[in-house]
Amino acid sequence: MAIFNLIYLSCGIVGLLLLAYKIRALRSSWGSPRVVALISTVFFSAFAVLFAAPANITWINWVSGVPNFSALLVYSLVVCFAGAAFALVLYWRYPAAQAWHRVRLIVVSYTTIVATMVVLFFKSEVDEERQIDFDTHYATQPTIAVFLFIYLVATMVGCGGQAYHCWQGSRDPAISARPWLRLGLRWYCAAALFPMAFAVIKLFVLLMDWAGERSFDVLSTTAPLMASLSMIPLVIAMALPVFGPRRPSPSLWLRRWRTYFALRPLHRALVHVNPGIVLVAPGKFLNPHHRVRRQIIELNDWRWALTPYFDLNVGEAASSRAAQASLSKDDVAAVVEAAQLRAAGSSGRSKPAQRRPASEIVDGTDLATEHDRWVRISRAYQHSPIVDAAVADAARVDAAGGMD
Repeated sequence: MAIFNLIYLSCGIVGLLLLAYKIRALRSSWGSPRVVALISTVFFSAFAVLFAAPANITWINWVSGVPNFSALLVYSLVVCFAGAAFALVLYWRYPAAQAWHRVRLIVVSYTTIVATMVVLFFKSEVDEERQIDFDTHYATQPTIAVFLFIYLVATMVGCGGQAYHCWQGSRDPAISARPWLRLGLRWYCAAALFPMAFAVIKLFVLLMDWAGERSFDVLSTTAPLMASLSMIPLVIAMALPVFGPRRPSPSLWLRRWRTYFALRPLHRALVHVNPGIVLVAPGKFLNPHHRVRRQIIELNDWRWALTPYFDLNVGEAASSRAAQASLSKDDVAAVVEAAQLRAAGSSGRSKPAQRRPASEIVDGTDLATEHDRWVRISRAYQHSPIVDAAVADAARVDAAGGMD
């Protein structure tokens, strides 16, 4: 019993949190049929799972004063969930006016089903409270048999329609350009498969009970646990289109760390130019996007400060040697820049560097175009023999001039 309470209550609380978030996020669009269908879907699923916990079953039966009233309440919520989910995907796939012609039929049909279930329940003799085996215990009572049959078929049809339309929608060429939305639809499809499988299993056990075969009753007891787990893919499905586009891909995250470590030696070599501008924002230490962005801002600032000390001889020597080595245009530029930075940063400067005011140093947002350039400069600064030779040539020239 404890495991049933744990799973149902946990999934129910997750559903209520999702419901609260959706109501708050969509409060400005309450007039939209899509929003009404979405909120209804989350509402019915959350409370169906929450009220299915054995602890709540006892409480509901006690408050209502009707034995097994919780079964009627939970099953009605499940049917409403199936209808709302079916309506929701129709609103996603078709314009509102076109979808309404189909949704209207769903509303009328599922309202009639719930009303029929209520009549059948109160026409039945269900005086003995059954917390987890209501279906199998009363399966052979005619009115409850019909009650269970229409409940399971309605659930299977509604969730099957949701799964079908979500899968078809995810294959729509118009949605292919929005990968997070496509992935979200597939998770909605997965969310529908759980209660659909639950309904199929329950219906199979019900038919076996009618035939007098009771060996499958254990499946009916455990099947609802499967349906409650649909809350997990449902949460993922609703979160992906909202939060997915805001999160960088894992491959980009790894590329940014590679860039960070490629720039780190050059950053450390030039930090003495103005260490006061080095900044890592609170909470961003392990964020490679922020760390690389700051590196490039600081490298640009230090380059600007060192520019007055760039030696024409160093640049010409590096450019000449790079041309002799048949380097590409980008690599030539990187070698020249690295040589200039090496010479200016390591020489004794006779005049103060002209530096930008601190108020002008801003943490930018999109410096991706500079990543490759600075990585090439950093690698040339560390490893290029041309840089070493150009700086050494300039040093010899300066030394010879000093002796004269």
